[in-house]
Amino acid sequence: MLGKVKLLNVPAPINEIPKKYPRLPLEIYKARLQRLRDRMKSAGLDKIIIYADREHAANFSYLTGFGPRFEEALLIVGLEGTPTAVLGTENINMIKYTSVELEGVHYPTFSLIGQPREDVLQLTEILEDAGLQRGMSVGTVGWKYYGEQDGCPAGSFEIPHFIIHAIESLVGDRINNATGIFMSPYSGLRTVLELEEIIVFEYAASLVARSMLAMMDSVAVGKTELELASAFQNMGVPLSVHPMLSVGEKARFGLVSPGDNKAKLGDFLTAAYGIEGALSCRAAFIATGPHDLDPDIQDWLSEIAIPFFSTATQWLETIAIGVEGGEIWDLAETRLPKDRYRWNLNPGHFIAADEWVSTPFTPDSKVKLQSGNYMQFDLIVAPAPPYFGSDLEDGLVLADEKLRSRMKDEFPEVWARFQRRRRYIQDVLEINLREEVMPMSDILGYYRPFLLNPDLAFVIR
Repeated sequence: MLGKVKLLNVPAPINEIPKKYPRLPLEIYKARLQRLRDRMKSAGLDKIIIYADREHAANFSYLTGFGPRFEEALLIVGLEGTPTAVLGTENINMIKYTSVELEGVHYPTFSLIGQPREDVLQLTEILEDAGLQRGMSVGTVGWKYYGEQDGCPAGSFEIPHFIIHAIESLVGDRINNATGIFMSPYSGLRTVLELEEIIVFEYAASLVARSMLAMMDSVAVGKTELELASAFQNMGVPLSVHPMLSVGEKARFGLVSPGDNKAKLGDFLTAAYGIEGALSCRAAFIATGPHDLDPDIQDWLSEIAIPFFSTATQWLETIAIGVEGGEIWDLAETRLPKDRYRWNLNPGHFIAADEWVSTPFTPDSKVKLQSGNYMQFDLIVAPAPPYFGSDLEDGLVLADEKLRSRMKDEFPEVWARFQRRRRYIQDVLEINLREEVMPMSDILGYYRPFLLNPDLAFVIR
């Protein structure tokens, strides 16, 4: 049974950056391509065409090892042969950088406005050269798929219309949105991580944890949001989201970027920082305790923060292989009723190179969590003013006995970090994780509600 939430003096978790920057081996990309082709055969697809741009590159990079910068891109995959990467002028040489075998086609139309447009092929010519022909069945992949509940026809396309038009002009009407092959919470290829990808993302999670810890340690009255956000350091690793940090009333709008607002005693602070493969969020008061808050919200601990942390703890203790997503939704709704705490997203989601792949945590969801799923608690509560919410978001991965054994044998240093994190969460915070729960972040479960009192954190007793 879950104990009571207490605010106690506890040591901060250890943060450690791995000594070596991990990269995925070529064999992983080859195996991914084969798994995609197996799915294509099962779905009756002759070709898959993946669209990418700077904001929506995760499905593309899953197979290619890079995402386009500045420009758009296409990846055309058949049931056999070398995939074709259609790239603009600034990205065409990336096929020489990546270890993945690709047939590169220069398509200046994907380049920025005003850049040279010499000898531009028609997109239909490129698609035809890549093997598209009348009567083929083609699936397109972007970053989203649609059902009837979305307010548009089920199966609608999210990628640019001129690309859909070019495909249809060649193959006819046998074209459908196949993004679910990659992103569906039930069976999406990217919702189950390989061991090697866990290792890559664990590096990102370590960097993100260090940044969030450093930011919390740096909080002081009089500092600007920009000064506080300067603690966010990615060491050049690509970001998955723009850095977010706000204080005061502006903190009610969590997505905005830091500016020159100065932190005042009693202000609320929200912060989020994400590197490809990991993200962390925190929301707390710039205060030493409840007495620093406005009189009408001095009960924030009992009314908001403690119920929130209790729910987050229950979430962490419930997550396990085989748990259905609907059970987690019900847990959140029962413990933090939506009509009171005003959360309007989901109590968590899958994460990968992109911050949100999809979510199994929806009403009545029958998605069963499985080994290799990488997820995070993400229940954003927004109670009615004058109250502010709470936020505690970091990632974990589920690993069955086979996956854990491989990690221990093949990556002993990573295994040791996972075990160190588990010991902290269980021995210091007294949150009881299932044996298959592997904390990706050094600060999973660690929540300081009052940032000017850094020794105080929530625990279960």
